[in-house]
Amino acid sequence: MAEILSAEDPRILWTEDVLRYRDTDANGHVNNAVFAGFCESGRVQFFATHITPVLPPGSALVLARFVIDYRAELHFPDRVRTGTWLARLGRTSMGFRNRITAGDRLVGEAEATCVLLDAATRRPRPLEGAARAAAEQLLIPAPAA
Repeated sequence: MAEILSAEDPRILWTEDVLRYRDTDANGHVNNAVFAGFCESGRVQFFATHITPVLPPGSALVLARFVIDYRAELHFPDRVRTGTWLARLGRTSMGFRNRITAGDRLVGEAEATCVLLDAATRRPRPLEGAARAAAEQLLIPAPAA
């Protein structure tokens, strides 16, 4: 997952979080579930900024898949920055990537798949029109394996 990213790329949304003492667990490091929260904050802000304003009425985005790779421990006190970007665009879904850093250290990477639903039927609906056009402009495809 470690592709080269530019901190200045406007397609990447960066969020910042301050670690709290309560984020730590019995092992003295930041609990694994807190990493998921960093990624959620990034996705929600990405949606609010770029995707939700152009979605058709009666649509909802839901999380269908989420995977984290932990690269290093985090300890209180510290700050983290989480980069969020669109890495894949499907017919009804979008694949997101996250990179979590503390200073110059890479501490985690994640992948998420979000599905566009019809809010009334709760079934997947195609990503079309203005929403697809906006998403295509934001896409940073993952490098070929």
